[in-house]
Amino acid sequence: MARFTTALFMLLFLFACSKGPDFASPPKPPDGTKEEQYRKELDEVKKTIKGEVKIKLKKDGKGSYSWEIAGKDAQEILKANDTLRKKLGD
Repeated sequence: MARFTTALFMLLFLFACSKGPDFASPPKPPDGTKEEQYRKELDEVKKTIKGEVKIKLKKDGKGSYSWEIAGKDAQEILKANDTLRKKLGD
């Protein structure tokens, strides 16, 4: 009887020490998150712009977005700014 109890405790100990779910890594967000959606929309805006315009999109702690636009053509910069305002809201 003592051997059986010892063997049972050893098996329980081995199962308890086995690798379980990894709690250290954060869970992966589901597909289609808002950030992914905004990234796709930003890529869409970049495709419609003719010329070289660089856009830096920033998100603050409250969930609102701001951006910095740089380029050579002022008309293209204004066009990109208007498009971002319509897509992301102001």
